[in-house]
Amino acid sequence: MRLSTALLPGLLVLASPLLAQMINADVTIPEGYRDGDHYTTVTRGGITEEIYTSAEAIAAARAGQPFPEGTRITMDDLRDGALYRILVMEKRADWSDLSVAGSWQFREFAPDGSPDLRQDGSRCQACHASQQQSDYVFTRDRMID
Repeated sequence: MRLSTALLPGLLVLASPLLAQMINADVTIPEGYRDGDHYTTVTRGGITEEIYTSAEAIAAARAGQPFPEGTRITMDDLRDGALYRILVMEKRADWSDLSVAGSWQFREFAPDGSPDLRQDGSRCQACHASQQQSDYVFTRDRMID
């Protein structure tokens, strides 16, 4: 059976979210991340972001080095004082060809820690792509202060 070439664009549109989900499926919430290094709080309107990473990532930022392989930055997104979602960005060298934001992949999670399968991380990638000078991390300078 041959598929019509007219169907190909539609199939690609349907497959894109599935491919993106497969790519960022390896991004997980670091166990006990809230017990680690909380390095900043960002407040924008009614949204409060509590951001965490490892001591190794903070040391790299302070030394002016790129973040090390395996770095994960985790953000609790709070709205009206309640946890709305958890966002994780993770860096792996073998992801460099898969992301417009360096070697970073992104994943969103519900407050209970389950993956938000409606999101594929591409929106996060597109925004973080503008931060190449800071290894794609908006809050890198807050690790240094």
